Amino acid sequence: MEQQIRFCKTADGARIAYSTMGQGPTVVLVPGWISHLHLGWEHPAAQPYLEKAARYHTLINYDKYGCGLSERNRTDFSPESEIRVLEAVVDHLKLKRFVLWGFSQGSAVAIDYAVKHPRRVTHLILYGAYAQGGAVTSDELKAVFKSLVRTHWGVGSKVFADLFVPEAGENAAKWFNHLQREAATPEMAARLLDLSYGVNVIDLLPRVRVPTLVMHRREDRTVPFKLGREMASLIPNARFVPLDGKTHIPFLGDSDSILRAIAEFLGDPVEAAQTRPSRQPGTEERVKTAIDGAAPEARALIAGLGEVVLSRYRVVGSYTRYDEALRNTLKDARAKIAAGCLQPSRKRENHLLWAAPGSGKTYFAQQIAASLPGTIRYQELNLAKCSEEEFRAGLGAFDGEDSPGLCLIDECDAKPQEPWPYEILLPYLDASVERGAFLVFILAGSGGTNLAEMKQRMTARPKGPDLLSRIPSGNEYEIMPLNIGDRILVVLSQFREVGKEFNREISSVEKLGLYYVALNPRLANARQLREFAVRAIERVPPNDDRVKYDHLFSAGDPENKAFWLQAQPTAAGLVNTFAMLKD
Repeated sequence: MEQQIRFCKTADGARIAYSTMGQGPTVVLVPGWISHLHLGWEHPAAQPYLEKAARYHTLINYDKYGCGLSERNRTDFSPESEIRVLEAVVDHLKLKRFVLWGFSQGSAVAIDYAVKHPRRVTHLILYGAYAQGGAVTSDELKAVFKSLVRTHWGVGSKVFADLFVPEAGENAAKWFNHLQREAATPEMAARLLDLSYGVNVIDLLPRVRVPTLVMHRREDRTVPFKLGREMASLIPNARFVPLDGKTHIPFLGDSDSILRAIAEFLGDPVEAAQTRPSRQPGTEERVKTAIDGAAPEARALIAGLGEVVLSRYRVVGSYTRYDEALRNTLKDARAKIAAGCLQPSRKRENHLLWAAPGSGKTYFAQQIAASLPGTIRYQELNLAKCSEEEFRAGLGAFDGEDSPGLCLIDECDAKPQEPWPYEILLPYLDASVERGAFLVFILAGSGGTNLAEMKQRMTARPKGPDLLSRIPSGNEYEIMPLNIGDRILVVLSQFREVGKEFNREISSVEKLGLYYVALNPRLANARQLREFAVRAIERVPPNDDRVKYDHLFSAGDPENKAFWLQAQPTAAGLVNTFAMLKD
């Protein structure tokens, strides 16, 4: 099967190269940073991958404006110009309904198009995606990368080859190095890199209304895994498929996992070749990597567990943390927030909270609210999901009320280009001082890598300095990512809670099961641990009050045996021994 390369023009006259291959319902691929239809085809793994993708579809690919076989003389680097190119290809081919598949930075273009044309897009596929270019890497590294590309394109292309294809071998690195330098001039590559870093479609994610599949490799060195996971969490009903590997280029590494996920998503026949991982014999390699990395710490902690009294680790309600220093910091935060609600005064009671993704910041606020008397009104507003009208209405619910209120502004650093969020919010942050309306606010976000970085980003946006000036000294906190101890505590707490929901008393958990939880990278946040606990409790026999290792797996799950075999050298003493639970 060969790709057929042809050309079309955008509304403003730019020539765009596109290719077609296969037959069937159309899938349009949106390229990432740079592309080259001809050289991209030359890698030995590319053609088989594209042929499999086109087995039941007409596959449309195109070169990015400014590089490859498309028009090289580009001066407009706005997001709108990216949309115009996609629209030109779609309109030229007279496509009515089609699947849209965005790769890396191209995912932002695909999202924008799907929001604007929901009736034309049947399915949205996103691979290696991110919603905000500012989160891909630090500002310092961005400056270094752009400088390298402009002044030492040979060195710069090698640096990016190491990022994009770190585990694909020397030949793949040479191929990608050559493709980059042939696809674009140094200046064009730098301008397109700047365009990639300028991506910001975070506000569009809640507006996606088409079935969406998000795929991301866990150790992707180009776009961090957490950005793909974040994107999936913000798109309504999106399906998220984590993949193994470090390579950003989809047809290198375990490409069959990508094709299998897409086939299942689109309802295509799943080929036999797609059911076999291309570089690992089942689950053993992943299991071994996890065990090798964190086993000593996990085993030492779990082996010493006898009776676990969950209340010892409780911050508020069911929210627990293992680290004593963090636990006490959050207890202090809880006490201040509760005092502001229970002892209202004419002073500002506003709090700023940075939390690592998956650390449960929303749940923390909910548990504080649940611990307060019912006379205190509680409101949640997720800025990433709210329109301006919804945000105004949500805050307006406090107008004219005499009783104290607690309000969580979740994702408080979302919508960075819009002036209205902070303009609307500021009078409410002053409400206790200005008009005696006793309101306590928790402004919570996960932007950046810590509180200082999130504040820096907030300062740069409209009214950001004014907003931060309304946070009293001492009312700023950080919630760090879940560590091994936290994950064990969360799953123990969830086993206990879910058991009660099922009218079951769960009194103990096998330590080998806790060892599996501690080492499983797919159980990294509280939401995943909650779902995991529900499925495990469903497998516990009605006459048993213990969660055993085997209860963690469905019948026939190969990971059960794989983990058990790999864990044997380090798991001595954890088999058939139990941690006892008490509230």
